[in-house]
Amino acid sequence: MSRIFEITERVAAYAPKANIDRINRAYVFAAHAHAGQMRVSGEPYISHPLAVADILASLGMDESTVITGLLHDTVEDTSVSLDDIEHHFGADIARLVDGMTKIGQIHFNSKEQKQAENFRKMILATAKDLRVLIVKLADRLHNMRTLGFMREEKRRLIGEETLQIYAPLAHRLGIHWVRQEMEDLAFSHLETEAYQSLMIEMQDRLEGLNQTRERLEDIIQQALLRQGVHAKVQGRMKHMYSIHEKMKRKHIDFTEIFDLVAFRIIVEDLSTCYQALGMVHSLYRPVPGRFKDYIALPKPNGYQSLHTAVIGPENFRIEVQIRTKDMHVYAEDGVAAHWAYKEGDDSAHKDDFKWLKQLTEMLQETDNPDEFLENVRLDLFVQEVYVFSRDGDIFPLPRGARPLDFAYAVHTEIGHHCIGVRINGEVSDFSTRLRNGDQIEIMTSPDQSPSRQWLQYVKTPRAKQSIRQWFKRQERESGIRLGGKVLHDSVGMEAVGKSVLKQLECADMDELKLRLGHGEIAIHKLLEAVEQDSTLPMKLMGIKHALMHASECCHPIPGDPVLGHFTSGEGMILHHRKCPELAELKSGDLLEVEWQVQSGQLFKTGIEVRSRNKRGMLAHVTRCIADAHSSIEDIKLKQRGGAMTEILFLVEVEGRVHLAQVLRAIKAIDGVVSVRRRNQVGLSGKPETRALAETLRDFFSRKHASAPPQKTKKSKEVKT
Repeated sequence: MSRIFEITERVAAYAPKANIDRINRAYVFAAHAHAGQMRVSGEPYISHPLAVADILASLGMDESTVITGLLHDTVEDTSVSLDDIEHHFGADIARLVDGMTKIGQIHFNSKEQKQAENFRKMILATAKDLRVLIVKLADRLHNMRTLGFMREEKRRLIGEETLQIYAPLAHRLGIHWVRQEMEDLAFSHLETEAYQSLMIEMQDRLEGLNQTRERLEDIIQQALLRQGVHAKVQGRMKHMYSIHEKMKRKHIDFTEIFDLVAFRIIVEDLSTCYQALGMVHSLYRPVPGRFKDYIALPKPNGYQSLHTAVIGPENFRIEVQIRTKDMHVYAEDGVAAHWAYKEGDDSAHKDDFKWLKQLTEMLQETDNPDEFLENVRLDLFVQEVYVFSRDGDIFPLPRGARPLDFAYAVHTEIGHHCIGVRINGEVSDFSTRLRNGDQIEIMTSPDQSPSRQWLQYVKTPRAKQSIRQWFKRQERESGIRLGGKVLHDSVGMEAVGKSVLKQLECADMDELKLRLGHGEIAIHKLLEAVEQDSTLPMKLMGIKHALMHASECCHPIPGDPVLGHFTSGEGMILHHRKCPELAELKSGDLLEVEWQVQSGQLFKTGIEVRSRNKRGMLAHVTRCIADAHSSIEDIKLKQRGGAMTEILFLVEVEGRVHLAQVLRAIKAIDGVVSVRRRNQVGLSGKPETRALAETLRDFFSRKHASAPPQKTKKSKEVKT
């Protein structure tokens, strides 16, 4: 167990002005608060806050952060309140502890949508002060170190959460040793057999690898000295999880991995980095395509180093990283290496936290949690390509990014108005993948606007979010306009007062219009709210029945998928979704309508009956329709070839269920070959039904009694 004097000595070493007495008081306060509490391992609970503070001190964090590590569980797990924390240690510590308390209640081992919402909460809780996230990472690292005392189910949940959320966050903050330890610990609990098998393989080769490492360290060190380069050469074994992932990714065995050892060359200044690189390449043959200059092109998290790979003795592949001392400290500890709060300057190194600011902005604009989590994963996990603007500015983008991603990275408005792109001076299309070193020139036009097809091309969260937000704004404006038309043509603007808005749970008229335009508030709900408004001088009784009318072109009935179109003086005309007349209407003026059956109301629809030429068939069908409690509005006959007759009826039914009953009854008649609904029948709907049906029945009977039907190419139509 860590000891408080070891922690304070470490803090005093890198921060001589730190208030050590304040840290000691925080330890005593935490020990008193957690008195009597035990961990699952059987240790006193205070061992955990001490371990967290020790990790934070090893990262070189400021006095306030170390104190937060000691106090981070007091509010959540003891009777201590935030007011107590503020009284004893100040508002800054209380705010940090409050942030830790909030994210301590967040768990990611739930369904994906819940996980996305929880991640959103955590980022919001940490965005104001990144120290909260660093304390959380230290807290999680110590919990992973003691995970073996938990039951298996709990170990797996925490291990998966660490691998999916916290290790990538540590990587994004540049705290690589924390990420690597988290990954190895999670690997040991999630894939125990694979971990143990790999461990055995490593132990079998460990002696030989260590000998190789020591020999190469000495060779490189001596070669640098001969060139007058003073440097420190460190060889290290790659961590277990990275080896395991490489084996899975490349489908190879452990014996086929030859770059198990990597070397770091730490030099005094920037120019010496490139001098050391030249020496390494002169000493051993470089592997083509494996050189990366992260000094000239730093990673988004601020990491800088030269990376190369060479073929060493006995064809042993060696990875070499070359960096200055300052770069090395940052490479190990990330944002904690030059923490802004050490100097008391909140503005220092703000560029290192740009990604967190962008992530926060993105989650504030994203309504869909799944979409947000997808964007977060893309932001945390992908590797980068580096491209240049026409003016020479460098832009890091995710690997696989397209020109529109670059356009939106420069500025949202440039992305919205992009009409074309030149890559390295040549005109290219939006589907072109960007490569390292590409120079991009974006062409714009004020008349251009985003297309939904662009979402198929872009890869970055920023570009996707910008395009979606543009369409949301357009849809909002369109929804308000359509909702306003609905209000005007149905009840009138003057009929909507505060009482109606309150009943419909709308803050103002714009929200009511928007929800009406988007179909979130049904029109009958609006009418009911208006009718119940006691402040109106007159009631709008009867408007409910007069408002909606079925179109004569497609004869929809309640239960059909319909779209409504307001026509001044007529109310809402309802069309079936498949009605061809809809093509002539503006899509922005069409409204989603849920049309329900209203008892006692009948609606016209068409039925097509195909039957064999049998005496009295028309009488059988018309009687069947009447027995099914439906009435006939019009009839049309067509003589078909093959002794078949087609009868078209315009009938009245209550809705789709009633129509289905009529169709089943007709289908059961002997001689009926098929029966189906057919709306575009061209019938008039005149009310001479009984006399017309009688006349056609007699005509139909005489025709078949006098002569057998003949096959004809063209149908013969008998109009009524």
